[in-house]
Amino acid sequence: MGDPQYIEQDRLDRETRDLVTGLRQQALLNYGEMIAVKQVFEHTVDHDEIELPFLTAVKTVFAKPKNGDDLYGRLREPGSVLVLSMPPDSGRTMLAYALLARLLDDGLISEARTLRYGGASDFPVRRLPHQWNRGFLLVLPADEEESEVQVSPQFGSRIGTLCDELKNRNNRLIILTHPDQWRRISMGSPHDIAPSITPASPQEITAKWLSAEEPDLPRHLWLGAVEIQRLLHDARPTDALQVVDLILSAHRGALRSSTEHPDYRAETDEGRNEFQRLVQSVVDARHNWTRELLTWHRQVGRTSVERNFLLAASVLRGAPVANVYANAAALSATFEEKVELSTSGQTSPGVIELLDTVKGEISDEGTIIFTRPGWDDAVLEYFWIDRPLARKQFLAWLADAPIKDRQEALEGLRQEDREALAQRIVSFALRWAVRHQRQEPLRALAEAWHTSHTGSRTGRMWSVLVELVSAAAARETASYLHVLLLNWAKSGRPSLQKAVIAVCGSDFGRVHTVKALRRLKRATTPPDAQVINALRETVRELWTEVSLRQSLLAFITSWCDEMDESRAGGHQAFAALASAAGPDDPSMPLLLDSADETERNLTVTMLPTGWRTLLDQTHGSAQAMEAKAAVSLWMSAALRDEGLAPSILSSLRQAVAPGGPEGAQQRRDRLRTYVVAWSEEGDDALREQRRAIYGQLSQLLDIDLTTTMRHQLQQQPSDEEP
Repeated sequence: MGDPQYIEQDRLDRETRDLVTGLRQQALLNYGEMIAVKQVFEHTVDHDEIELPFLTAVKTVFAKPKNGDDLYGRLREPGSVLVLSMPPDSGRTMLAYALLARLLDDGLISEARTLRYGGASDFPVRRLPHQWNRGFLLVLPADEEESEVQVSPQFGSRIGTLCDELKNRNNRLIILTHPDQWRRISMGSPHDIAPSITPASPQEITAKWLSAEEPDLPRHLWLGAVEIQRLLHDARPTDALQVVDLILSAHRGALRSSTEHPDYRAETDEGRNEFQRLVQSVVDARHNWTRELLTWHRQVGRTSVERNFLLAASVLRGAPVANVYANAAALSATFEEKVELSTSGQTSPGVIELLDTVKGEISDEGTIIFTRPGWDDAVLEYFWIDRPLARKQFLAWLADAPIKDRQEALEGLRQEDREALAQRIVSFALRWAVRHQRQEPLRALAEAWHTSHTGSRTGRMWSVLVELVSAAAARETASYLHVLLLNWAKSGRPSLQKAVIAVCGSDFGRVHTVKALRRLKRATTPPDAQVINALRETVRELWTEVSLRQSLLAFITSWCDEMDESRAGGHQAFAALASAAGPDDPSMPLLLDSADETERNLTVTMLPTGWRTLLDQTHGSAQAMEAKAAVSLWMSAALRDEGLAPSILSSLRQAVAPGGPEGAQQRRDRLRTYVVAWSEEGDDALREQRRAIYGQLSQLLDIDLTTTMRHQLQQQPSDEEP
C-alpha cells in the first residue's frame, strides 16, 4: 500500500536494524528483545570513536529540527563550536550524532569522537586530541549538587581558545548542556554560539522510526488515526518512542495472525474494523491494559494456576514453552498455592489450554508470544501493584528464573537465552525503579546474583545486571538511580556494595565521575574483604580513562588523608594503582605510564600523600609486603629512566620528610629497609647502579634530617646567663 506522506526508506541491513532497535530499547529501558543490544553501548560509551554503523543507524531514524540546516551550517567552517543547550529527554544527543554524521557524509571530517570532560570543574584546552579533521562531541557533566562540584563558570569565556585550537587542526566541536547550566556558564562565550532549536514534531519522530524498522508499515494510516494523534500530542521523544514500540508490536502481531484476522491494510470494511481494533490496542497498552487485566482477573472461575502461568509467560518472554510451563509450576510452589500446577500427567491444564486462557500463542520457534502490544509488561506491573504481599516470593522466583534448570522441561535454556531473559528481568526492575522510585526488584536481583565466580552462570547474570544498571545510571535523567546507588553504598551489605563498585567502574563512573567516587568511598567504609577487592579492580579500570586520571588520583590521595575508618579504603585504592605496572611495559609504574609530560608532573605532585599511607602499614602484614613491592617497582623505574629518577626520589623523600604527619620516623625506616632490600636484589651487573641510586635517596633523606635538626637547635633558647 502506498504512503504519500512519507518517503520510503531503503531497507536496512541486519546490523543497522539491530542498532536502530537497540537505540529504541536503550531509550525505553527495555532490553528484552533477542538482539545485540550491547552494540549500542559499544558504539558510544565503550569507545571514544563514534563508529560509522552507529551513525548510520542514527541518520536512519533522525527527524531533523525545523532549523536543522542552520545548525549544520554553523559547523561547516574549521574551528566551529556549536552549543546545544537543551533539556534532557529532548533529543539533543540524537541531534548531535546526526550533525556529526552529516559532517562525515560531506567529507568535512574523517572521524567522529567523544571527549570526556573529566571529574574537575575545568576542561583544559590541552585535553583536545592532537588529531586532524575530526568532529568532537563534549557532554558537560550535570552540576553535582551533593558534592558542590560544578562546571566552571568561566567555561563560556574559554570557548574562544577552544575554537582557535580546533581551527589549527581543521576540527569541529559540539557541546551538550542544558539551559540552566548554560545560563550559569555562558558569560564571555562567542555571540550566538547556542542558538535556539525548534525540534521535530512527535509525529515526525514517530514516522522516521516506523519507516526505519518496518518499511512496509502504512505510516500514513497509523499517524492519521485520531487516537494515535492524541497519544502523540505534545509528547516527548521517549513518549513518541513508546508509541512506536506499541505500533510495531501491534503491526507484527497482526502479520503473525493474518490467517485469523482480516488484513488491516485493506481498504475494506473488514480491514478498517481490524485497523480500529489495533489502534485501540495501542491506546489500551499506553494505559497498561489496566481495565482489561482487571476484567480478566475478575472473571468467574479464574484460577491461581492461570494467573501464575500468565505471570510466568510474561516474564519468560523468548523462553521455550516447556521451560515456561515448568517455571509456572515453580511459581505456584513458591506462592504455596493450595492448587498447584502439576507438570506430570494430565491433572492440571496443559500449555494449549492455558495459552488460550491468557490470550497467548506459540511462535514457530516454540516460544510464547502475545498478540496484544505491551501485554506482558502490563501483566508484570499489574501484579506488582495488585499483590504487594506476594512481592518477596515473586522476586525470589524471578531471580532464579534465568539460572535454574527445571528438570521437568526437556528443553533447557541456552546461555544466550538466559542472558536475554536476564536483560528482560533487569529492564523490568530498572523501569520500576525509575518510574516508581522503588528499589526492591533491583536489590533482590543484586543480592541473588552476587557471586565472585565471574565465569559461572550466576556470574553472567551479574554482568548483565551491572552493564544495564550502569548504562541506565549514566543518563542525566536517572537521578533516582543515583540515590539508589548511594543508599546501596551505605547499606553495609557486600552484595549491594559490590554492585555499586562495579557500576562506578563502568559507564556511570565515566559520565558522573564525582558521584561515582563518592559512592566508592561510601561502599568501602567500613572495609569488607570482597568489597575491597572489587574496589581495587575498579580504580584500575577508571585509570584507563585518561581524562579521569587527575580527578581520580586527587580524590584517592585526599581519601588517604582521612583520619577515620574510611582511610583504609583510600589506602587500598592507592595501593592498587601504585603497585601496578603499565599495560605495555612491566617495568613502568601504571601511575607514570603516560606520554603527556604535564599529566605525569601533576601525578607526581600528588604521590607523597599516597606513599605515606603505604609506608604506614605494619611490618609483616600483607599490606606492608605490597608496599615493599611497590617501592621496588618505582625504584626500578628510576634506575631504568634517568629522566624519571628525580621525580620518583622526590615523591618518596616528601612522603617521609621530618615535620610531616605523625610517624615520619617509622615511615623513613621502612622506606630505607625496602630500598636496601631492592638494591641487593636482581642482576649482579646492575647491583652497583642500584646501590648508587639508593645512595642518592639516602643522601636526600639525610639532608632533610640534618636540616630539620639544625632548625630545631636554632629554635632552642640559649642556656647562657645574661
